[in-house]
Amino acid sequence: MPTVRSRLWASGFAFALGFAIANLGILGVVGPDRWVLIGIAAVLMLTGAAGVLIADTTRRLSWWAVVGLELLVVFVALPLLWTLTVAGSTGDAVPRDLWPGRIDGSGFRTVLNDAVYRRATTTAVLLALAVAVISVVLAAPAAYALARRRVPLARWVHGAFVSTLVAPLLALALPWADQLRAFGAAGARWATIVPLLLVGLPLALWLSLTVMRRAPWALHDAVRADGATRWQQLRLFALPVLGPGLALVTAIVFVVASQDVVVGAALTTSNGARPLPATLLLGEAPPSVAAAAGLLWLVPGLIILVVAPRRTALLIGRTTR
Repeated sequence: MPTVRSRLWASGFAFALGFAIANLGILGVVGPDRWVLIGIAAVLMLTGAAGVLIADTTRRLSWWAVVGLELLVVFVALPLLWTLTVAGSTGDAVPRDLWPGRIDGSGFRTVLNDAVYRRATTTAVLLALAVAVISVVLAAPAAYALARRRVPLARWVHGAFVSTLVAPLLALALPWADQLRAFGAAGARWATIVPLLLVGLPLALWLSLTVMRRAPWALHDAVRADGATRWQQLRLFALPVLGPGLALVTAIVFVVASQDVVVGAALTTSNGARPLPATLLLGEAPPSVAAAAGLLWLVPGLIILVVAPRRTALLIGRTTR
């Protein structure tokens, strides 16, 4: 419920922040980076002016949300711009300017062609795929039971599982590393599957429960009432109705598991068994190679957002549309 006072406060905040960033760019920064800061400042100051103009209208728009969205874009875009600048640099030198100069693709070519990084990428993909599939296979029936059956203490069971998402991975990985050393399997490629399941399984349960609660179960009851067999229920209801949501859950768990650094670094002892994030953390990769690998590693998450933006919003949050 936007009010005149809240719009004026948001407008003043945006204008003051833009004015401060403009002075910083003009007085303290030289080169192309100055124009980056001036552009950000111009957007914020124009936002403040526009907020004053619409402050006394009946338009239902929160100006704090507008300013927050702009700041979110800045805090996402600037680190990505810096990563692109580092990825486009040559050698071990770190660029001094935020705005990229001449882009050199040697870092990207090294990530794509070097045998160590290709092996680490393959390891990360296989481990994350195994964790994602196992997590969804185990979580989907549990989510169905929590959504459709009268499970005793269902809310407590769900909360206990999901609460493990906030547990520190290092505390989970070190006891498992001791067990692996006791069995003589320390450093094996598959050693990170179990600790990653401690994150992937609760995440899959949380997301799968959303899929189950949003499913039109009246349609399933109608199919059963018409005498459909289990195979027909699977073909006519589960695959077309639940399948896309569970596939998206699998993709999200895959992305989360593939980006783990702590478990891969704590449980693997050789480059041949480390996934890509741990290889970049513990290896001696030049900054350009590490930045290029990071940008390429963003591709799966971007694909999810591009292919299924609305379904992703419904799955992990709320949408007003």
